[in-house]
Amino acid sequence: MRRFSYAIAISLICHSLPSTADGDSTPTPAQIIEQALAAIGGLSHIEQAGGVQLDLSGEFDLSTRLQGRSPFRSELTPITEHISIDYRDNRLAYDIDWYNYHQSQQQLREIYDSNNRVLFIDRLNRNGGWLPFETVADPQQRLSRMLPQLLLADALQQHTTLDYLNTSEDGDAVLHNVRYTTSAGDSIDLSIDRQSLLLKSASSHIDMPLLGNTQISWHWLDYSTADDRLLFPNRLQVYLGDKLMKSVQMEVNLGFDQQAFAIPEGITVDDPPQQLIPASDIVPYGQRESEVEQLAPGVFMVINLRPGFRLLFVEFDDYVMAIDAPTGWYEMQQIPPMNWSQGDSTDSLGDKYLRAIKQTIPDKPVRYLVLTHHHSDHIGGLLPFVKAGATVIGGQAAVHMARRAVAATPDKSTIGSGLLTEIISGEHVIKDHAMEVQLVELPDGNPKADNYLMVYLPRQKILYATAFIYPVPEAVFPPKESIPLSRYFVEWLDNSSLETESIYNVHAMGLVEPWQLEKIRQLTD
Repeated sequence: MRRFSYAIAISLICHSLPSTADGDSTPTPAQIIEQALAAIGGLSHIEQAGGVQLDLSGEFDLSTRLQGRSPFRSELTPITEHISIDYRDNRLAYDIDWYNYHQSQQQLREIYDSNNRVLFIDRLNRNGGWLPFETVADPQQRLSRMLPQLLLADALQQHTTLDYLNTSEDGDAVLHNVRYTTSAGDSIDLSIDRQSLLLKSASSHIDMPLLGNTQISWHWLDYSTADDRLLFPNRLQVYLGDKLMKSVQMEVNLGFDQQAFAIPEGITVDDPPQQLIPASDIVPYGQRESEVEQLAPGVFMVINLRPGFRLLFVEFDDYVMAIDAPTGWYEMQQIPPMNWSQGDSTDSLGDKYLRAIKQTIPDKPVRYLVLTHHHSDHIGGLLPFVKAGATVIGGQAAVHMARRAVAATPDKSTIGSGLLTEIISGEHVIKDHAMEVQLVELPDGNPKADNYLMVYLPRQKILYATAFIYPVPEAVFPPKESIPLSRYFVEWLDNSSLETESIYNVHAMGLVEPWQLEKIRQLTD
């Protein structure tokens, strides 16, 4: 995390104040930010203490994140976060305990050193490792900006980009609205109470899968005095569009937690890389060549769409059916969120998937795109298929989100004749002389997603079941966060009448081995 220099602040605040027609002084955007930082105590006490700690605890709505069981109702899950900032050595440690989807608990630690190297530790599964590449230009700041003092200091550090937008009203309060550009090139708007000078909110825009260009905003509430010197907020609320996504209590303490930077006992990691692959050298996944593997006659899998995604498509007599259309993944706990598929638009991976299909089967159109469930990372890349004329097939929830994605498209003329959909419930069969596909809806209440569709090829005895069992090596199988889903899947499979010789998952190594199924069956609590 870069240090903030008060020399910059002094030079900024010495600027003259222009006068309005009625004689009132209107401060420059830099002066507004400097005054807001001074109103909550500045940075000197944090510097003197050597750092600061943030503890956040509350609820996260998986439905708003489009990772819940339903897009139609809230699904509040617990979340706790601990951020420890070592101001002297420019380090940051971040712990999170939350659910990335229903019943899938994660306990992660991220350590950012002074060289922008990132160590990821999975505390639940007891493993970890350093990233070999740069993520973004400002990985530490994206977490430290949760504290108003450090967000305002970052804005002042980028003072040449500051721009005054307007004033607005929020209840009885009048707000100054100021925009700045981060070192990574993201725009952040700041809203500051003109009377109290408290930072009320910040906002940015992301290319959110299924929702289009969407505002995400952070709101700091209930400021109180700490140590008679500083003002810290006691609550943070995060909205995605107009829906509340996260609401947490915030506790802030001076000093940093040295233990937060430790590698937990029993976890071994390699030494950090001496040199990172620059972000500028990383080719976006959507621009890379695809690798297609043939699983059986007429059955194909794109195995490198992006890490963690293997996509199935099948060939009929006169057309092709594709299964799911993934996109990138935003890390929603940051300001602003970081897309793990850097350089890719929402549609990039869908375009890559479609190119792979056409290169493999050039003489047949993609008639159907089957959506197994509504989660944004699995179907957010659907627009290239819609533009190519594919009919979208899915359960009610998935088709609802597909329609919403098309509605959010700015230029409807690119969609041609429009969105064609077919809602599936129960079981549905599509077949011809060359191929047969059975779509089997899971029962209500399954732990993954409402209206979830299993994809079964009876002639090849292949079952494609995205995101239930993560086929990873034996030494780390099964990942603990996937155990509830894996148990459900194995029980469902054992009670079904499906004859399977091969089971594939969209994630990890793809093929689910028989020993993995047996290990799930033998698990005890």
